[in-house]
Amino acid sequence: MIQLEEIRRVAQGLLANSCARDIHGTIGLHEIGQYIELWRILQNRTLNNEEDRAIWRWTADGVYTASFCYLAAFQGAIACFSWKLTWKSWPPPKVKFFIWLAHLDRCWTAELLARHGLQHHPRCPLCDQAMEIIRHLLLECPVARQAWHETLTWLRMTAAPPENEASIAEWWQQAKTCTPKLMRKGLASISLLIPWMTWKHRNRVIFDGIQPSAQSLIDSIKEEARLWARAGARGLRVVLPTTWDVH
Repeated sequence: MIQLEEIRRVAQGLLANSCARDIHGTIGLHEIGQYIELWRILQNRTLNNEEDRAIWRWTADGVYTASFCYLAAFQGAIACFSWKLTWKSWPPPKVKFFIWLAHLDRCWTAELLARHGLQHHPRCPLCDQAMEIIRHLLLECPVARQAWHETLTWLRMTAAPPENEASIAEWWQQAKTCTPKLMRKGLASISLLIPWMTWKHRNRVIFDGIQPSAQSLIDSIKEEARLWARAGARGLRVVLPTTWDVH
């Protein structure tokens, strides 16, 4: 970055190109390019003897503020409507990371493996009925659907299981509107727990060679819910059956 003496105004520096004498430090091609570009821009400008001032182009009044600078850093960013469910719920960090990858369609399902030209199973390893994409595996697969239904019934949730929603977050947004406020934290936790345990069950089927079983998946969800409640998931403590010891 070219640094000029602060005591000289731009208008004064343009007289006979005297600002060139104010350049200090090592001068490379980048610095020379900066000087030439600045000189080219100022050739068609009429300057006076007023004090020079910096203008912040991101605000209407040209005044810099830290808050507008922070917002400018996010120009072009992609909004993630599932952020609250993913990052504000209780589950362990590894579960949150998995849900984030699932939302971005970055989990290594058969569909993603096929896109990369890698070896993959032709159909869903749990139901053997459809191509394994993340939405099918977590929401549409008969094994997953049974797990959703049985778990929500077990927890006495008033929300219906996923039906035609495009994602877990979309279902959660609709489900919480018909869920009592006291149970909503538990709903958020279980919305992440069921997909996480479904993914783990799927991996055991593929890598450990076990047989897919809806009942085995449901039992593992119930046991994991108890462990989460013991570890600090207060929302799950509210919705878990009173017969379950979480202490």
